[in-house]
Order: sequence, then C-alpha cells, then structure tokens
Amino acid sequence: MEGYYKGNIKDIDSQEVKVGNSRGTYIQWLITDRQESTYAMRRFVIKPDGFIQLHYHDYFESLYIIDGKCSVNVNGDYMELGRGDFIFIDTKYTHEIRNIEDRDLEFICVINYTENMGITPVYEESGKKHGN
Repeated sequence: MEGYYKGNIKDIDSQEVKVGNSRGTYIQWLITDRQESTYAMRRFVIKPDGFIQLHYHDYFESLYIIDGKCSVNVNGDYMELGRGDFIFIDTKYTHEIRNIEDRDLEFICVINYTENMGITPVYEESGKKHGN
C-alpha cells in the first residue's frame, strides 16, 4: 500500500450476514486490516422486513444511515434512525437493527479491531452490558 487505498463498492463482494436469526442483511467490507488499517469500514444493506439480531461484541461500532429508516435497540432503548442520522454503540452493549420501511436500508458501519472479533447473538432481551 502506498499511503492510501481507493476502491468502489461495485468491486466488493456482498455477503449475507449470519448472526443468529438475522435475515435479509448483506455486508461489504470496504476498508479492513488488509489495507493496514486499525479499523474496518463496512457497508450494510438490510432488505424490507430484514434485521440484524440482538447481539454484542468487544468492539466499538459507529453507524451512519445513508438511506432508509430503521429501528435500533441498544440495551433496551429503542429509537428510530433515518437518512443522515448516526449512532455510536459501546463495546459489549446489546443492540439490534431492523429495517422499518418497504425499501432497502443502507448504512455505513465503522468498527475498531480488537483481539476478540467474535459476535455473540442474544436470544432474549437483557438491557445489560455483557462481560467486564
């Protein structure tokens, strides 16, 4: 790498998100540690009636909504986000994202790399921070 990396989303494969019972959700990894970055920038598309199941992990997460509307649950606090909105979610906080419109939801999500990059699905609402 020569101090920068340029790409286009058309050239990045889209993968189905497989977190618990999530459905209708697709991810593209735009910037990763392959470019010697300490963070990852990902593009998500959630189809109508799609969602990312309630889960938590050891890394921070920042979302910016490009298009559409969603319901976000962070530790039992529900809110709606739409175009231009953004949210920061701390480590180990449970969260889920649901598309609430009849069109695609599109957002950018930036995360930091940690030693444990695993994702833990939660099958019941807890409203608590997990781990230490």
